[in-house]
Amino acid sequence: MDAQVEPQAADTLQAADDTNTLKLMLPDEISVASVAPILNALAAAATGEKIELHLRHNGGGDVDQMIELIKNLHETKASVEITFSRYVMSAAATIWLWFRVWPTARVQSLPPRKPGVVMYHRPRLGEGLYICFTDEMDDGHVLKAHFEKKFKLFDLLFEEMYLRMLASGNEGQPAAVPEEAKIHEQNGLSYRHAIYRMRDSYYGNQDCLIPV
Repeated sequence: MDAQVEPQAADTLQAADDTNTLKLMLPDEISVASVAPILNALAAAATGEKIELHLRHNGGGDVDQMIELIKNLHETKASVEITFSRYVMSAAATIWLWFRVWPTARVQSLPPRKPGVVMYHRPRLGEGLYICFTDEMDDGHVLKAHFEKKFKLFDLLFEEMYLRMLASGNEGQPAAVPEEAKIHEQNGLSYRHAIYRMRDSYYGNQDCLIPV
């Protein structure tokens, strides 16, 4: 994306002069304020209208707004391409990965034109530098059931990515699923495949870097 004209910010939506594509930008974070103009544009789009939704170095944010945006992307009449530059994390990574793994007839995520970072993890609550995950909440806490429903969405997406990464070789070509562990004959050390270790990290509530 760095070689192209940057898409317009969400509060200054307009069609590009030289194309028929409406370019929308969702920078920095996922929030009510940043997502609302994009939801309006998706709802107002006519059948066949082309939209580029660009996630520009987005660190994630509000999971409820993320879910609402994914829902509206499924419902829009427009043809949408989701792009990103530099990095997408957390909720922003989920939006890009969702339509990369499960593209629809009208919505798909495109790979970045330059190497980028996709950081994915389970949803969590934050208080400054302190973080709380659902499995750390008391069973009777009012938020536990609410967040467990969201975990199902995140876990479903991760498991699909996980299976695809295991079966993907160089340049995305199909490959044999690697053994979970192997013994290095030269020094007797036990090595586990990086994708299996990524799964351990994810379910251990750690950040995972998804290769793109």
